[in-house]
Amino acid sequence: MKILKLTYVCLLLLCCHACRNRPYPYTLQAADTLVYDHPDSACTLLDRMKDSILTEPQSTQMYYQLLCIKARDKAYVTHTSDSALLQVLHYYEDRNDKKHLPEAYYYAGRVYSDLQDAPQALSYYQKAAELLEGGSDYRLMKVIYSQMGELFFYQDVYEEAMKAFKKAYLYNKLLEDGRGMVINLCYIGNTFTALNNADSTLFYYQKAYEQASEINNRAMMDRAQISLTSLYIQLEEYSSAKASLQMLDSPQLRNQISTCAVAAHLYFKIEEMDSAAYYYKELLKFNNIYAQQTAHRGLAEIAEKKSDSSSALEHLHLYNSWTDSIKKITNGENIRRLQSLYNYQLRERENAQLKADKEDLKQWIAYGGIFLILLTFSSITYWMYAQSKRKQLKIQLEKLKQVKKEQYEKSNNFIEQNKRKINELENELLLSKQKNDSIYKLLLTQKEQLLRINSKVEIDQKEQALLEVAFRQSDIYNKFKSAVTCKEIVIESKDWEMLRVQIDHCYKDFTSRLYSIYPVSDIEMKICLLLKIKINVTGISMLTERSKSTIVSARKKLYEKTHGKPGKPEEWDLFIYAL
Repeated sequence: MKILKLTYVCLLLLCCHACRNRPYPYTLQAADTLVYDHPDSACTLLDRMKDSILTEPQSTQMYYQLLCIKARDKAYVTHTSDSALLQVLHYYEDRNDKKHLPEAYYYAGRVYSDLQDAPQALSYYQKAAELLEGGSDYRLMKVIYSQMGELFFYQDVYEEAMKAFKKAYLYNKLLEDGRGMVINLCYIGNTFTALNNADSTLFYYQKAYEQASEINNRAMMDRAQISLTSLYIQLEEYSSAKASLQMLDSPQLRNQISTCAVAAHLYFKIEEMDSAAYYYKELLKFNNIYAQQTAHRGLAEIAEKKSDSSSALEHLHLYNSWTDSIKKITNGENIRRLQSLYNYQLRERENAQLKADKEDLKQWIAYGGIFLILLTFSSITYWMYAQSKRKQLKIQLEKLKQVKKEQYEKSNNFIEQNKRKINELENELLLSKQKNDSIYKLLLTQKEQLLRINSKVEIDQKEQALLEVAFRQSDIYNKFKSAVTCKEIVIESKDWEMLRVQIDHCYKDFTSRLYSIYPVSDIEMKICLLLKIKINVTGISMLTERSKSTIVSARKKLYEKTHGKPGKPEEWDLFIYAL
């Protein structure tokens, strides 16, 4: 009997093991193999499995969801939601799945990158890298660090971007992926450009070109070459830039925006205006707002050099229009709308060109139509800008309301209000004790809560008072106070920084709270710091080297900007004292 029971247990364990390690369906495995080289085919195959996958175990369904995210990403389909991703993440996190969790974290980073949430994306990339550290999945590691590098770079965090790109290069080297190495070397060069280190930039661009030559990849050689050309122009080594530009061998690259922009810039710098104008006009053919902006600016400068004021004004107007558009576009929908408008304008210009030889009247109608379109677009753009400003002001006033609420909850008026409530509760307690025990306990709890709140506020007030006493005895406080009456005392930049630090310590992050309400300028911040230590207008004028009228005007404008209504300079002073 014991042997029979043992046999049943063994069979049960074997069955469980077999179920747990059930292989994924063949179609799902096939889709996985197609993802990198044929992502569109993988997407099609996965779509066909949409209904049948519902009958599979949860592990298979989750892997199917991960593959769908992966395939869409490789097919350059922009992620618009994180709902499917979160299900996959929770599943693999709950099971601490060492095999699939790193990849799930990586694609979480890709999803949040598309959703414009860079901090969240970087967090997931870092989690993926930490899980893979010390392993052999170099292919995933290289793309993780490449993506991290790009996110850091476009947020101007260049030191971190440099570290990420160098790690990506290391993994590409371990994989002997020459193309990936060239791309990383170019990114490292771009980062050194952002850090104004031209020598290092030149070294990495040249290294990228040499690497591309080693693998005999003409497209990568041209990519490195165009980067070198741009750098030579920046260094004003125009002969080297021209020689580098002429080395480009790829017809496709010659017709790219970057090549046309670099060529136009170079020829303008060496005053070959006809060649520059040709490339700027080539840029106008691209359906790209940045290309349009660059082209119109260049053509305006060329027209100005040729004293063609009419053409210069026309291109300058268009340049300003594109510049405003770039500033106001904040999401993909705006970009698509602008591209559609540009395509419409392009068709209108083509139609106008076809009809130009027929009669002058139709030509004027075409130009009039374009003018109306631009006028309409300018009106829409201005309306969108006004809407954005109103929304910004609403958010600002909400922050201000919260600040004032916090100020009130630390004030004596707040304590007095609570005391009145406590007195009312005590009166109610006398009555309720004789009637209903549960009501009595509730009132007693409310009273004790108010007493605790008052006690905390009073402790905070005492602590604040001690901090202020210590601050007024500090060297930096006395230096600024003395500098008002003694012209021999020189206030240096380090003194301003020390004053800011001391005020932040005394008044609980005063400057950051002020910035959260409104992004004040450097001189406005200095005025606020001096107001906080109660230096008068004359003293502020002297210490900031500004006229009294400027100080008065600045205080008045600050109140209007933060409160959304006209106010007096003294009202701003009171606000700063209370902050």
